[in-house]
Amino acid sequence: MSAALEEITEQALRLPRQQRLALANRLLSDDQDGDPAIEAVWEEEIVARIQAIDNGSAIGVPYEEVLGAARDRRAK
Repeated sequence: MSAALEEITEQALRLPRQQRLALANRLLSDDQDGDPAIEAVWEEEIVARIQAIDNGSAIGVPYEEVLGAARDRRAK
């Protein structure tokens, strides 16, 4: 990692959580902007997931349960 990137990373890690998430979102969004094919595929996936929940073929899992399971896996 270059010195400049290392410095930027260190500064970013000192930001409050919400600002780090906003920064990550912006960086990831900038990487994918402008590709209509990617956007179309994501739109289809979103619609399919909503329909699956609405028609009962998929069941949502509460965020707290998913987070707890992930923490348990990391602890092992």
